[in-house]
Amino acid sequence: MKTVDKAKLVIEALKHKSSVQDIKKQICNDNADWDRVSKKAYDLYLQEARKQRKVDEKTRHVIATPLEEINDLIQLNNNLVQYALSLPSTVTGADVSNIQKLISDMPANEHKIIDAFASIIMNPRMRALQKKGRFEHFPPFKSFVHIIESAVISYYRGNFIGSYLTLIPVVEGVMLRWLGYFGTGKKPTFPDLKTFFSNSYQRQPCPGNVLFHDVFSKACDKLLTEHLFKDSQEGDAYSNFNRHLASHLLSDSQFATRENCVRLFLFLDLMSELYLYEAHCGGDPRFKLSSEDISLEFNEYLKLMVQLHSPERVLLGIPMDTKHTSSGDQ
Repeated sequence: MKTVDKAKLVIEALKHKSSVQDIKKQICNDNADWDRVSKKAYDLYLQEARKQRKVDEKTRHVIATPLEEINDLIQLNNNLVQYALSLPSTVTGADVSNIQKLISDMPANEHKIIDAFASIIMNPRMRALQKKGRFEHFPPFKSFVHIIESAVISYYRGNFIGSYLTLIPVVEGVMLRWLGYFGTGKKPTFPDLKTFFSNSYQRQPCPGNVLFHDVFSKACDKLLTEHLFKDSQEGDAYSNFNRHLASHLLSDSQFATRENCVRLFLFLDLMSELYLYEAHCGGDPRFKLSSEDISLEFNEYLKLMVQLHSPERVLLGIPMDTKHTSSGDQ
């Protein structure tokens, strides 16, 4: 049977809620065959979604992001990833317009873009929503909820060194759990991890919201391979945003900065977005949260942000961070 025919069978089987592993065993001969078939299935599924989006654009009472705007997001991300950045998944049209203006003068506007992203992802309400509605729900993230929380606390206290060094191993940990490794059995290799996003079709050939899965998986792949997991022998990652540098302190270059903390939280949030699409979770758990559900974290984060004389600010010489909103109405 031809690869394209097998791919169509995969798409049809996934529509009927069959598991990916069962489909792989039934349709493919080996891992190499699955790689070809799952890639073709993803491409066909994405192609069909693009066709349907064109229909939706012309249909009354259907609200959908036009393909032209989605293509613009991909292009904008292609520019942003050069600076180890990506659009957050929760950006609005106004946010995108603002970033498109700022990106025209880089790297001069880099800090303005990071401040804009921090206002979106690092405000207390969003961090509380991510914790209660994503990290506590999704299996690959659950083991690291307290580690992530520790990094959030350090960030709000102005201890960016502590925040960055706490959070950076979580990326690999999440990928390992996502791939089914929990400390026993055969551990995925480093090449397995470097292709984690570019080979995502092997895990899920038909993700939910595939048009935006395509946008953010491409961004994450470049953030990972060109910066965070870049081989030190291939040169420096932008802004020293690199796991190897942080793990082995290869130079005295600054890397544990506020800016790189924002980059790291942004990356982790995008990973949770991709998991939402790939796992078909039946809706975003964040949308089911009430103000009361996030009130504890929200209020504690606010208290941390207004501490004028924390030990971190005194001993590390860190000024108050007023560059992102401290509220975010519940």
